[in-house]
Amino acid sequence: MNEVLIAFPSIALALLVCLLLAKLSLGAGVPRVSIYLLVGVALGSFDFSESSVLLGQLFLGQSAKHLFELVTPVAVGFILFRVGGEFQFRALRRFGPKVLALSAMEILVTGVLVGLAVWAATGEWALGVIAPALAISSAPSATLLTLREVEAEGPASRSIILLVGLNNLAALLFFPVLMGLAFGTGHPYEKTAVSFLALFGGMAIGLVAALVLESFTSAKEHAVLGVLTVLGCLGYSHAICNDPMMSAMLSCFGAGFVVINGSARGAALFESNDAMVYPLYVLFFLGSGAELHLETLVALGVLGILFIATRVIGKFAGCWLGARLAGWQDEVPPYLGAGLLCQAGVALGLLHTLEGNDITGPATADLRHVVLGSVVFFELLGPYLCRKCVVAAGEVTLANLMPNFGAPRSRGAMREVRSELGQNLGLRNYAALAQRGQLDVRSCMRRVPDKAALNLTFDRVLKILSESGADIVPVIDDVEHLVGILSFNDVKDLLYDPHVRELIIAQDLMSPISDPLDPDTPLAEALDKLDRKSVQSWPVADAGKLIGILRRTDAYSAVRKAFSTKAQGKQQGSSS
Repeated sequence: MNEVLIAFPSIALALLVCLLLAKLSLGAGVPRVSIYLLVGVALGSFDFSESSVLLGQLFLGQSAKHLFELVTPVAVGFILFRVGGEFQFRALRRFGPKVLALSAMEILVTGVLVGLAVWAATGEWALGVIAPALAISSAPSATLLTLREVEAEGPASRSIILLVGLNNLAALLFFPVLMGLAFGTGHPYEKTAVSFLALFGGMAIGLVAALVLESFTSAKEHAVLGVLTVLGCLGYSHAICNDPMMSAMLSCFGAGFVVINGSARGAALFESNDAMVYPLYVLFFLGSGAELHLETLVALGVLGILFIATRVIGKFAGCWLGARLAGWQDEVPPYLGAGLLCQAGVALGLLHTLEGNDITGPATADLRHVVLGSVVFFELLGPYLCRKCVVAAGEVTLANLMPNFGAPRSRGAMREVRSELGQNLGLRNYAALAQRGQLDVRSCMRRVPDKAALNLTFDRVLKILSESGADIVPVIDDVEHLVGILSFNDVKDLLYDPHVRELIIAQDLMSPISDPLDPDTPLAEALDKLDRKSVQSWPVADAGKLIGILRRTDAYSAVRKAFSTKAQGKQQGSSS
């Protein structure tokens, strides 16, 4: 207990540095995850606890790292629980076959390239067999938090989350088989059976949670139930397996999958959990950074360079080929592989399994050293590339790239605090003065909205309407010009007439539109238009071409962020 208490000052300092640097780096487009990792690297590379008490309190020494060891499995459990929650049947029905084809090609290309490179560099076929499992895995933690930080939404971001989950499922399920084939260790199929037992056991726990969730309505109850579900999965995994970290990831993933699909309140549960456990995520990345050893990058050698290069090529080429194989090249960007490069928890778990075996430990020493170096490389660079991928794909609003742009500078913040204290103490009399900034449609619109072509069939129109998350869907012609909109009012009369449905296309159903929003329209005017039309969203066009859609929820979110430090209607002192 005393050792944990000793670690608190250094962890508190690290958290403060994380907050400050993350705030300062927003304009540079650096993901918060990268900042947390770099702070962990900087403060965890030295241990002065024995030479200086003061310095030992400032840097992340052994006491702090022992605390991180306790935090890591819990944080990983919550992260995999959240990743499982992204696998909604609604999205899988729409993207499932395409994502599966894309994932299969990406795994195949990456695995073959990495396996051949390792075999060629070492001359050991066994290492070439086991290396693909280490290469295809992606870091769900860094990927998920990076995407959620910028609130990315669209085909690319949805695909990245689904692909990360599928990659890790493949790595965890096939690793025991590959390990047995390569080194003849035990019965690989028995180990695979344990993996499936962990997955299905987690799904059973998730089913119980979904049933209980129907009786819970408050955010506090949702948060508590989420914690109970994850802790239950961790305990179950420890009971059935000698390597609980590996089975815990599968168990938590399965629980999240069932909760989101088994209960209408599943999304609310995940939202409550996200807010509550975010500090745990920060501690996890601090601990991950403290365990990264930059010197491993210097000693990678030819094998390390080949491993990193072929993994990058495999991710990019596999996604590119998979998108074409699935006929999805028009919806996902050709550089989708950039979103899958993060590498950490799953790969490190596999390395731990190799190291703990009497046969594979000595035989894979060089390969394990190389993978540790690649984890450092990809964990530092991967979140940035993932963010760039979804931003370039147009799935992040400008407002989300410039959070808190309405926040005051330090002098303004001091004035606000002084005014607030004066008001609460009754020392000053304030006159009401509404202060508003200038926000326009361009900064808040979704740049890649769901849309319908003129010749789209009725069933496809209905599918897009039901899954888009908006109350209208823009209709475009062959050159992306906006020609109309579709809403549920346009299709409701045909829902129960199967004979007419087979003859109708989007062009027959749409309502022509002559007044789309201009991207430079002030946000207040745009919201007035939404109010007059009694709609929740409206298309945005520039020179007649559809360039986005403005949703009321995005507009309100932008206002909240812009004025998060200045409540609307706050009274300002008539004298300073």
